[in-house]
Amino acid sequence: MEIKSSPRLKEVFDSLLVTLRQFIRDHKINHDEYRQAVAFMLHSAEKGEIPLLMDVLLEATVDQVDSEGRDGTASSVEGPFYVANAPAMNTPAVVPHRPNEPGDIVFVSGTVRSSSGAPLAGALIDIWQSDAHGAYSHFNIPESEAPFNLRARVSADKDGGFEIQTWVPSSYEIPKFGPTGDVLKATGRHPWRPAHIHFRLSHPGHETLTTQLFVAGDPYIDSDVVGAVKAPLVIKFERHEKPAELRERGLDRPFYTARYDFVLASAMAKAA
Repeated sequence: MEIKSSPRLKEVFDSLLVTLRQFIRDHKINHDEYRQAVAFMLHSAEKGEIPLLMDVLLEATVDQVDSEGRDGTASSVEGPFYVANAPAMNTPAVVPHRPNEPGDIVFVSGTVRSSSGAPLAGALIDIWQSDAHGAYSHFNIPESEAPFNLRARVSADKDGGFEIQTWVPSSYEIPKFGPTGDVLKATGRHPWRPAHIHFRLSHPGHETLTTQLFVAGDPYIDSDVVGAVKAPLVIKFERHEKPAELRERGLDRPFYTARYDFVLASAMAKAA
C-alpha cells in the first residue's frame, strides 16, 4: 500500500505524534512498557488481529465523529466481517442459508426513504449477520460449507419497501483467544456483542448508510464490547405462533417479525 503525501495526512500524523508523546509523559511510560507495547502490536499483526483490535477499541468513536450532524437513520460500525458481492436479490427475498440453518426465522421488513420522505425505489440493502451460534460465513463458517451464508444484497421495490427472510441472530463473543482477547481479559472487559444484524444501504444521490439493528432485551445491549449500540437502532422482534399466522407464512413452527424504516441522507447535503 503506497502512502501518498497530503496536507490532511501531515496534520493528522503530526497531531497523533504530539498526543502519543504527551501520553508517554503523562503516564511515565518506561522502556520495558514501551517494548511490551511494540511486541503486542507485532503479535497482533502476526495473528491477523489488527482489524479486530482496531474495530473493538476505536471504530465506534470514528463512527460517532463521522456521523455527527448527518440526517437520516443512525449509523453504526461496519465491523470486520463484511464481505462484498453477496448474492443479488429482489424483495421479497430469502437470504442464502444452509438446509438445516439453526435458530428461528425472522422476517425483517420496512421502507427506505430519503430525508425528504420520498421513497427510494430500488434502494440496495446489503445485509449480513452471524448465525444462531455467533458464526459468520467466510470467517468461522467455511465458505465451502455455506458460501454467503446469511448474506445478500436485496433491491427494494418501487415504493422503497422490502421484506427479507433471515434468521434471528444471537449475542456472541468476539474472538477471544488471541491478542485482542488478552487485552480484554487483562483490563476486566467482557468479549460479548449483543445480537444484531448488519446493513449497508445505498441509492444514487444519497449517502451510503452503514448500520446495525439490535435485538431489544439482549443481555448485552447496554455493555456491547464494541460500544456500537445506539438507542434508535434497538428494535423488538415479535414472536408469532398462532396456527393462522403459521399457515399464512407456510411454516410449521413459530417465527418472528421485525420492522424498521431506514432514511438516507442526501449526498447534496454532505457536499454543502
